[in-house]
Amino acid sequence: MTPPLPTTLLWTLMGLACIWDVTQRRIPNQLILVGLLAGVGLQAHADGLVGVGSSLFGALVALAVLIAPFAARVLGGGDVKLAMVAGAFLGWRGGLHVILLGALAHGVVALGWLAFGAVSRRFGRPLDPERGIPHALGFAAATVVYTLGLITLF
Repeated sequence: MTPPLPTTLLWTLMGLACIWDVTQRRIPNQLILVGLLAGVGLQAHADGLVGVGSSLFGALVALAVLIAPFAARVLGGGDVKLAMVAGAFLGWRGGLHVILLGALAHGVVALGWLAFGAVSRRFGRPLDPERGIPHALGFAAATVVYTLGLITLF
């Protein structure tokens, strides 16, 4: 079964963000802008002004929840904005699911990243500690899990 267009578009945006985050450790603002505009536009098409409000509120809730980790330098700005894109597509409830499930996924990604770093050191190519962990991977995994309906927290 093929997922609907909004879900496919959201998955594509998350996948592109992952590629950039893993290779460049940044998520381009152009990708975020396309995601926010697409999320608001698709919600507007589906539900009119109520959809616009839902989309904007979802993005703002993601920003409000993640501004403290950003200020503490736990997350980068691109990661926060990527969560805002999820909120714009999925509304506040879906955005919170992506953030919470993403936090769990970040733990798994961190363990994998540490293991990859240990293997890289063993072969003489240590990871740059300044680069950090690509958090887009966790948000992308959480988005797929939530949109497929595999886990619903509340």
